[in-house]
Parts: sequence; C-alpha cells; structure tokens
Amino acid sequence: MTRDEIREITQIVGDDRQYKHYIHRINKEFETSDEERNSRVYVLFSNDREEKVGFCVLSYSPAKMKAWERVFKEEGWVGNDFVIDEATCFELMYMYIKPKYRRIGYGDKLFRKAMSFCRDKGAREIYAYVGDKNDLALKFYRKKKAITIQDFSDEDSFSAFLKFKV
Repeated sequence: MTRDEIREITQIVGDDRQYKHYIHRINKEFETSDEERNSRVYVLFSNDREEKVGFCVLSYSPAKMKAWERVFKEEGWVGNDFVIDEATCFELMYMYIKPKYRRIGYGDKLFRKAMSFCRDKGAREIYAYVGDKNDLALKFYRKKKAITIQDFSDEDSFSAFLKFKV
C-alpha cells in the first residue's frame, strides 16, 4: 500500500464520522508494519464515472494466516484438522462504500472485483475479521456466502471471523 493510496482512501471516507476510524487504523497499521506482513497489500477502488466511491484493501500474509489458524484452534472455534493454506489465501482487511452509494450495487461490484482479483492471484480462500457498531457489513458478507468461523456479536457490536471460498 502506498501513501497515495492512503490519501485516496482518506478522500473517499471524507467526513463520514462512523468510518473515520478506518483512516487512523490504516495509517497506524502501515506505519508499524513489517516487511513480510504488509509487503503484499492491494487496494482496489470502485468508480462512479470519475468519482471513487469505495475501496477494498486485501492482503497476502502467510505469517498472519498461520497465526489466525493457531488462534482458531486454541480457542476451539475449529477442529484440530482445520488448515489454512497460507499459500492460497488472502485477508479482506477493509471494504468501504460511501453512504450515498450503498444499497444500489456498488458494494456488490467491488466485492466481485475483489474476489476476481484474489482468484487471479491464485487464492482459493479469503478470510476476514469484521468488527462494527452496526450489522450492515456482517449482513452484507453473509449475503456473499461467508462462512462464519466465530461470531462475537452482542447487542452493542457486530463482529465475527469469516471465510469466503473463491
């Protein structure tokens, strides 16, 4: 991920207070990143004519996926036979569509673009951790046939580890 891409993400999120934390988290994550963990991070943008209306951040990090596999097993969320093939999976880190463009197909288009991108890179699975104050993202991903590994949702927040087959 480049500083220019982070700048573009900042412009897309704009003054959306609900998702302003994306910018802080993305900046913090990449300022403290190590070479292996974030050496293969990809940003995809969704356009409406010339305006960028959304983005998706994907990463390929075998070390992170190995750590997730270990945690999933240690916490008892999956059986001991569960395996994440780090060589053929990506992480969906962030996906965002401007509020005025939601529920009219842009999220679907961007998600299909992300799946196609990962498939072209040889991925067979995409993992995601979703954490939000509303259930919009979780509902969206479930409509996209996400497999829930573990759901942590309660009355105040919606969060889960998910997996998609590519």
